[in-house]
Amino acid sequence: MLEVLAAEAVRVMTPGVTAATGYGARRIWQLVRGRSSRPPSDRTALQAWILRRAREDETFAAQLAQELVAVDTVDAIAVLAPAMFADRTEIRERIQGPGLWVIAGARGSGKTALARQIAYDLRDRVNAYAEVDLGDFRDGESLRLIEVQQAVLRQLGVPHVDDTAPVVDDQYRRALRHRKFTLILDNVIGEREAAGLAYPWEHATVLVTTRVLSQDLRVWNTGDTIVLAGVDEDGAREILAARCDEAMLAAEPGATRELIRLCDGLPTVLAQAGARLARRRGRPDAVAEMVEQFAGATGPLVDDLIRRSVAELPVDGLESIVDHPGTDLTDAGVSALLGQPGEELVDALIDAALMFRGPGGRLSLLWSVRRAVRADDAGFLRFLGWFRDMAGAADLAMDPAGVTDRVRHGRLRRYPAPPELGWPERRLRPVDWLQNEAHVVLDLLREAHHRGHHVEVVQICGALEALLTVHGHHLVCLAANEWGIAGAEVLGWRPAVARLHAMQGRIQMLLGHLDRADVSLSTAETLVAALGDRQLESSVLEFRARWAQESARGGAAGRLTLAETSLRTAIAIDQELSDGRARGLHLRMLANVLVDAGRGGEALALLADVTAPAGDGRNLARLHLVRARAHLALRDAAAAAEDLRRARELTTDSGATQYELELADLRAQVALAYGDVEQARRWWGWVAYRHFLAGHPRQREFAARLNQLPPGP
Repeated sequence: MLEVLAAEAVRVMTPGVTAATGYGARRIWQLVRGRSSRPPSDRTALQAWILRRAREDETFAAQLAQELVAVDTVDAIAVLAPAMFADRTEIRERIQGPGLWVIAGARGSGKTALARQIAYDLRDRVNAYAEVDLGDFRDGESLRLIEVQQAVLRQLGVPHVDDTAPVVDDQYRRALRHRKFTLILDNVIGEREAAGLAYPWEHATVLVTTRVLSQDLRVWNTGDTIVLAGVDEDGAREILAARCDEAMLAAEPGATRELIRLCDGLPTVLAQAGARLARRRGRPDAVAEMVEQFAGATGPLVDDLIRRSVAELPVDGLESIVDHPGTDLTDAGVSALLGQPGEELVDALIDAALMFRGPGGRLSLLWSVRRAVRADDAGFLRFLGWFRDMAGAADLAMDPAGVTDRVRHGRLRRYPAPPELGWPERRLRPVDWLQNEAHVVLDLLREAHHRGHHVEVVQICGALEALLTVHGHHLVCLAANEWGIAGAEVLGWRPAVARLHAMQGRIQMLLGHLDRADVSLSTAETLVAALGDRQLESSVLEFRARWAQESARGGAAGRLTLAETSLRTAIAIDQELSDGRARGLHLRMLANVLVDAGRGGEALALLADVTAPAGDGRNLARLHLVRARAHLALRDAAAAAEDLRRARELTTDSGATQYELELADLRAQVALAYGDVEQARRWWGWVAYRHFLAGHPRQREFAARLNQLPPGP
């Protein structure tokens, strides 16, 4: 046996042996030479020298046998790079040598192209390459396994492939054991097919692609699993530009980004879009037109790909969830759309790479799927009702039972309150759930309005007051309330229209848009005057007072007097209505105005009898903040520091996040009162920067404060 081995080695090393093609000869020469002196050049002497070494060194003999087996098929390398390939750099860098990888993805995601690109990347590290599409070897659900094995063996150059099933299977496992090759098994279905074709060959790189990463395939695969989502934006642009004109994309950057999003970053879909754009070269707004078209349908080829993928799903219900608002949703949202637990459908969609999990475990369904599948209207109605109830629970949770006399019928809800809901989320407070879903709200309200569900629109807008109070999200609430106003006007709910206009004025005031706030508040004042709703009148007076206070801070003369007058009128109405909660809030706000007017002593005296409702940590924190401001006005730094400390504790405990800037401002003032200029500079600098980013006019105020500080060290 060793004599044959030595003779074959000499034959391969001899110049002119075609099979070696230089590559195999070099590797064997390197092995034979090793670290010793140069072997004999005479063929007979060289063969004897190799034989002697093989007898003395079993490791050398085994390595030589392996190299000779590999060189038999070194001329089989014929892998070519895909004609057009983009992105996937991180995946390609992970696959640098032998091993087993499962690549999963929906039709059109580029699984096969990626596998071929990897094979091309590894072309200089292997001696052979084979690729088989298992779809060519199936009869229905039955795979002709032996024929696949024979095809692989022949592509890898194994001689004398047998025709008998047991012998072929044995050849497949044993003959490939020491060979260095890349094998692509395309379109594998399930563990049974994979296990019969992908063995842990020590020197082989095996790439298994599948459209469905089923449970049994997940269990079987002990190697690396790669699930393909879309290519990144740069890769997507490259695919588009290869088929149209880069100048077209550069001329419409926003439309190009939206087109990429609508294409899900799928190479096949992007290629279709690029080819269609090529026909529109020279037309203005060609990409924007394509976006409008893709929002409805991507074309027969892409739609066919998606429908075939959907048809293979093992569970029903997709038509109930494709119409969900927004770009993503939670598992609970899927269940709401279905009207039953959605875990099985979610698992099936993830296995088929038609749905992906993103940050926080949220689920994103491919836009291609959402376009291709006809929606079930009942799913949207279930989702809308579920969202309304969850948002309503967040709103109601702001008024815990026993804390206020306005539970369910208070907080100026000028619309039917949603039904009470036992809170189902163990890890999230209701208002924090609402914050997580804030990005869904506008899509939901727009769709609900156009479908005529105006009651739910108004109820959700009302519930957003809780979000605004605790976490801000001013722009979301501002846009949402426009839908609420439109819905309330359709319903003829004039008190709700007045309340929403007042809320718009409050939000615009908080954003520093005082002119717009004035218009909204004037509209609300006119509506309220015609309604005779005293509680609503008190609330609008509160918002007008805050507008006047902010106007005064901007330099408007006489506005602090208007703020004080408005709040005293509101307090009188509160007393008339025996509304203790509103009276306490308005007394605290009046004290804040008095501090701005330089009347800190009066403010503290006014606050002496003001208490926040039991259990209402957020409002208690606000009370301490006003007290801190009053103490600072009276130059009592220690008392101010203590009230500020308590306010920070209560704010943190309540989970409120929208008071960060006010807290930072007071921290700067307290630091300055203690002579710590650098700490004051740090906090005011942060506040000024945040106002600058938001385009808020108070940025100038804090910039001026910074300029008044003495120079730093």
